[in-house]
Amino acid sequence: MAVNNHQISMLLEMAGRRALELGGRGGLYGVIDADYIDRVGNAFTVLVASLSPYYKNASPEVASQIDSFLGKFAYLDESDLDKETYFQGVEESARELKVLLQSLYF
Repeated sequence: MAVNNHQISMLLEMAGRRALELGGRGGLYGVIDADYIDRVGNAFTVLVASLSPYYKNASPEVASQIDSFLGKFAYLDESDLDKETYFQGVEESARELKVLLQSLYF
């Protein structure tokens, strides 16, 4: 059974909420929300917002790790991506964000 696109967006919303320790949806003026992520081109904003607190005082090694992660998924900022490519990237980025955050929590 295929996962629908909104469910994929919810994966990234949940990862972003965990990263920012938000109790509910719609944090950061509605950015950390699956409805926002559903619009092609918006997922990258969620990734940047989710990692910003960790980047601020990061060691050079951690900053490099975050930069590499963001570089890998920078294409999710493109509003003209086809939906299939976009949502595959959203799903992959959500899963990799969870792993990255686990490594940052020490």
